Amino acid sequence: MTKILISAGEPSGDLHASRLVEEIKGILPDAKFVGLGGRRMEKSGVDLLYSIEDLDIVGFQEAILKYRKIHEILKELVRVSRNRVSHAIFVDYPGFNLKLAGKLHSLGIKTFYYIVPQVWAWGRWRVGLLKKYIDKAIVILPFEENFLRKYGIEATYVGHPIVDIVKEDNDEIQRENGKIHIALLPGSRKDEIRRLLTRMIEIKRYIEGKIPDSVFLLSLLLDEVPGSLRNEKNLKIFHGRARAVIKASDFVIVASGTASLEAGLLGKPMVVLYMLGEISWILANLIARVPYASLVNLLLGKEVVPEILQHIDPEKVALEVVETIKNPGKYNKIKSELQKLPGILKGGGAARRAAEIIVNEIRR
Repeated sequence: MTKILISAGEPSGDLHASRLVEEIKGILPDAKFVGLGGRRMEKSGVDLLYSIEDLDIVGFQEAILKYRKIHEILKELVRVSRNRVSHAIFVDYPGFNLKLAGKLHSLGIKTFYYIVPQVWAWGRWRVGLLKKYIDKAIVILPFEENFLRKYGIEATYVGHPIVDIVKEDNDEIQRENGKIHIALLPGSRKDEIRRLLTRMIEIKRYIEGKIPDSVFLLSLLLDEVPGSLRNEKNLKIFHGRARAVIKASDFVIVASGTASLEAGLLGKPMVVLYMLGEISWILANLIARVPYASLVNLLLGKEVVPEILQHIDPEKVALEVVETIKNPGKYNKIKSELQKLPGILKGGGAARRAAEIIVNEIRR
């Protein structure tokens, strides 16, 4: 029997880790998993020692306040792994997972990293940690493989797991006949939502003046809808359901992140918004090493979809949206460019390819 530790520290990692576990079990039925994760991982058969809720940390101050808890989790995962675990898989969440990887690697445990930190964009100091602590990096973006190999890290590109998730999502939202539907996706983190939501509503109001037959679909990840939105006209609010909201829309106004990639895979023209606190923005500009903020443009190697960064003028964004919707040539050209994304991301099967790599190493 092969016993594997797997560690994911947030909901997206929980989702991708659970699919990886299922694929590994399909090839290696006697594999047993233990570790840190969420409900999806537990459902896929992982014996959870801690829940991702124990690591619900956003920001430096919260990390300091929860240091003792983090240290306790780390110590227990190492204790359980010693002499019982032969392999360890880390999924995203680099701040915690790289610390854990260092401790497990020193015990002689074979280590894999699936969905590595974006060291090509910033945090390049982590390259040294990956080289030191990770035996095999399994990457989900095409340019990551060569980047890591250049530093002597064994890396293999398997495609992006979001391709399969988008394909398999059957959630549908009913459209209103004769209306232009515009999606609003202000992100998943509370800070991000706080900064972008009010600006998206301002953008919405400007668009309504130019396209009266428009309806807006807002995907909101908040426990409670802000009171100011309850009487907003032409606005339908959904708790989450981002992919259904995107599918039902003609155009998407989206925070930079995974949702923009989902919109791209679904072939939807979009405007990508990105906003930080001013100090964070200055720091990001100093350390960022990429030409674009959105994965869509990074993957396509050019600015196919507009990116509005930091200083967002709602009226200008609205004019960009209206001009694209009313110009069929421009609109269809964007759609045509977006059609290339699934092929660049290997058309699906990322979790299966990752599982095959891990099982082949285990069988050695």
